[in-house]
Amino acid sequence: MIVVDELPFIFVEKEGFRFFMSKACPRLNVPSRTIMYRDIIDLYESEKAMLRKYFIDSRQTVCLTTDTWTSKRQQSYMVLTAHYIDSRWKLRKKIISFVLVDGHKGDDIGKSLEKLLTEWGIERVCTITVDNASSNDTCLAYMKRSLTNRGCTHASSRYLHMRCVAHIVNLVVQDGLKIMCHPVNRIRNAIKFVRASPTRLGVLKKCVQRSKVASKGLINIDVSTRWNSTFVMLNTAEKFERAFEQYALHDPNHKTELEKNALEPKPDTVDQQGPPTQSDWVYVREFKQFLQHFYELTNKVSRTKYITINTFLEEIVDVHFMLGEWNDHVICGDDKIFKCMATKMKEKYEKYWDDPEKMNKYIFIAAMLDPRTKESHFFKDMIEDTYGSTIGNRILTSSHTELVSLFGEYKELYGTSTSSDLASQARASENSSENSLMRSRYNKKRMRVCGEGSRSTYSRMELDKYLAEDTEELSPEFDLLEW
Repeated sequence: MIVVDELPFIFVEKEGFRFFMSKACPRLNVPSRTIMYRDIIDLYESEKAMLRKYFIDSRQTVCLTTDTWTSKRQQSYMVLTAHYIDSRWKLRKKIISFVLVDGHKGDDIGKSLEKLLTEWGIERVCTITVDNASSNDTCLAYMKRSLTNRGCTHASSRYLHMRCVAHIVNLVVQDGLKIMCHPVNRIRNAIKFVRASPTRLGVLKKCVQRSKVASKGLINIDVSTRWNSTFVMLNTAEKFERAFEQYALHDPNHKTELEKNALEPKPDTVDQQGPPTQSDWVYVREFKQFLQHFYELTNKVSRTKYITINTFLEEIVDVHFMLGEWNDHVICGDDKIFKCMATKMKEKYEKYWDDPEKMNKYIFIAAMLDPRTKESHFFKDMIEDTYGSTIGNRILTSSHTELVSLFGEYKELYGTSTSSDLASQARASENSSENSLMRSRYNKKRMRVCGEGSRSTYSRMELDKYLAEDTEELSPEFDLLEW
């Protein structure tokens, strides 16, 4: 209860809890907060030791995500999360550390990561997902050197740096919100005004009833730095448009106070003063429909119970075409706000995802390994339609080459069937008296292939066989790990 509900240790000494336990379980000797603290720490250390033993014994390859945060006291914290697939093919997520760091400098973060990996016995790291802070480039360069020196098998961690898709989507949308800030702020201020007083909120509820608004939910204020909460606010507020119009008629102070901008008095908010106008609602309604796609995309890529990297490429391509269609749509119109917004958002997208050579190759490889995609016409068309035929063909070739190399590495680590097995099978078959002349010639050729190409040739044959098989049907219930 204490851990799950994030309660303070002193909760067990509260009068109400002790009275409840005296009735629910009179024989229980309720522990003190000191004992509760000690028991929880002991449990944490025990669970940590078991997880560390698992990492050491299994030599598990993990993907890491990390982020830094500065408290109000200007103390820098770093969280480190490990994602891995266990022996039962279940995706696991473990927050293995939340520690103080010396600062936000890349080398400081890198040294902290190196220390934590040693502490947890983690030797194999596939990727480290970070945001776009410049210090992370230095951090990842440090970690590449460190992991290479420690013998990381993923080709010297050449694709260690994975950009956070959700973070880049956030940057794209934030650029759009900056252009749309005045209509959004006027609606935000109107919501703040009515929620600042129980009386005002009561009047709004009556207006909701009179205007026969279908929605029964309340309008919550967003967190301005989290665009998805802004989307939720606008999505709800748009349904209350008529209620806000009626409220303005019933409360004479509504317009006056908002025009004074009494809620957020800033010298640069002249255009944000006053209640929402009809054009504000029109802008927000159309903008909200556009944000809906990004909201759903962010929810998809932020899942922690399902594999997501195999869908990254398709999501990135969706954003590409979405921005392209939006850009074409607004260019044909006369609205300067939407034109400017579409241009800014497209520029931000192109900064991170327009050049496939700068993208992590695992994004393409994961899509190729997806049994619903593989190297199908859909996959090839998706690449070529997005990046053009010349660049697309280059990406397809390099991604396939890299996939063969990666498959060979995993074959070395975990494979049970080797080229020597294949060769011995061929010899046994050749010695059989039942073989035809053609079969004997074929078996000799198999032996020669095994000798010349060794494991890499056999691995490629095995991989090519998988890629040549029919793809699975697209289904929302498809579970990659269950497959």
